[in-house]
Amino acid sequence: MLTADQALGMIETLDTAVFRVETQSTLNDRTSFLRVQNFARSVFGRYVYLEVGSHIGGSLFPHLIDPSCEAAISVDPRPAAQPDERAEVFHYAENSAARMRAVLSGWLPPAGMTKLTTIDSDVSDVRSDAVDPKATLALIDGEHTDTACFSDFVGVLPLMNPDCIVSFHDANLIGDAILNAERFLKHLGITHETVFLPDTVAVMGLGRLASAVRDHLKPYAQDRATYLDQSRRELWSHIARVHSISLHAEVERLRSDNSQLLGEIERARGASRDAEARFAAIKSSTTWRTSAPVRAVVDLIKRRFAS
Repeated sequence: MLTADQALGMIETLDTAVFRVETQSTLNDRTSFLRVQNFARSVFGRYVYLEVGSHIGGSLFPHLIDPSCEAAISVDPRPAAQPDERAEVFHYAENSAARMRAVLSGWLPPAGMTKLTTIDSDVSDVRSDAVDPKATLALIDGEHTDTACFSDFVGVLPLMNPDCIVSFHDANLIGDAILNAERFLKHLGITHETVFLPDTVAVMGLGRLASAVRDHLKPYAQDRATYLDQSRRELWSHIARVHSISLHAEVERLRSDNSQLLGEIERARGASRDAEARFAAIKSSTTWRTSAPVRAVVDLIKRRFAS
């Protein structure tokens, strides 16, 4: 188990080995997370961390073990599955705050766990007075659809200090949500600055943190226009592949159904041909010819009764 001093040295040197709990992020993402954490420590001294979407707590861990982090709040409705901008549904087995606490407690001293507050809810349903003091650093990493991400951003704002940092994970998937968040801030008259760090971490500074984000993090950022354009192209390409696979499967299913239907039609035609052959054989038989007078009498009787 890491001590706080050991963890602090790793955080300050951007050593991604500090991530002791599994996290669904790349090595570059983890470096970016640590860079943002160090930035928060430098501008706030002590900070309150808010995270939307925590799963088993991989991205929470470095904050819980950081002495500069006063408190950490995890807001997560804990879905068993959720959609994604990649036109897929992702499943999260045993997705519960209890499981996350159990995992984190295996890596953290008791003092680290006392910082943690979990709220099993959509952040849009969290009352503004539920977070006191207000958070100064947030990470939005919940459902990766533009609609949900923008909703998370709007829900986070009342829980934040006016001068704050809001980060987004998997920014390559929710670029439109980030652009909408910027438009929303502009509408509210809130100064802001956004940078895109490797690989998929977007960082937004609000209020007096806008210029600080620009000055301290932009040197490590990717070109905004290039990043957003490439992300869209990769997303569209992925969606096309996903739908191509499902479309191919549907075509194969229809082909199989069509093949079965053709087989049934051919069997019906064969049965019809057999019946016609048997009837023709009966009509040409001696019995059929000799019974003609009897059939004529029966037909005459039927007609008389019918009239």
